[in-house]
Amino acid sequence: MRRILIVVDMQNDFIDGALGTPEALSIVNNVKRKIEGFDGTVLFTRDTHFEDYLETQEGRNLPVPHCIKDSDGWQICDELRPFADTVIDKETFG
Repeated sequence: MRRILIVVDMQNDFIDGALGTPEALSIVNNVKRKIEGFDGTVLFTRDTHFEDYLETQEGRNLPVPHCIKDSDGWQICDELRPFADTVIDKETFG
């Protein structure tokens, strides 16, 4: 049986950036330990928006630009980036 660990949106904007919280910041080390101890494939997802974010449906409901492609906030956080060999960009919202 193949084991897969999916690490969801551990990006700068969700940790200590535009939408960051102390709670998000506090889990980074636990996520890192989980990845280091995992025997299987690790996949990361990355919330991905573009410069026109505020004009999108999500942007009108959550008017906080975040995870704009190629920005620092869009990047996987530094502590986890060494493990992010496979990243799936999510370019649409529900």
